[in-house]
Amino acid sequence: MSEINFQCPHCQQELTAPDELAGQSLECPACGKEFTVPGGIVEQDDLRPAYPGDSEDDADKGKTVRIELPPELLAPPEKHVFKIKRLQH
Repeated sequence: MSEINFQCPHCQQELTAPDELAGQSLECPACGKEFTVPGGIVEQDDLRPAYPGDSEDDADKGKTVRIELPPELLAPPEKHVFKIKRLQH
């Protein structure tokens, strides 16, 4: 059996709990406020990130999407002019 070392999120008291308490709500023995013991397994249905325009419908696949860019990215790059002076001996 391993242990979890953590701090109370309310009073910052250093605490240790058995790993089977991970994810459960407990009261801090120092301040008496309730908190959730960190750690444990978090189940997620879909780990793929969601993007705007994502849909279950295949009707939109292959369509062009217009993205508006900020004006500073559309402006032509600034030209830099360098002058070279020749030293005369």
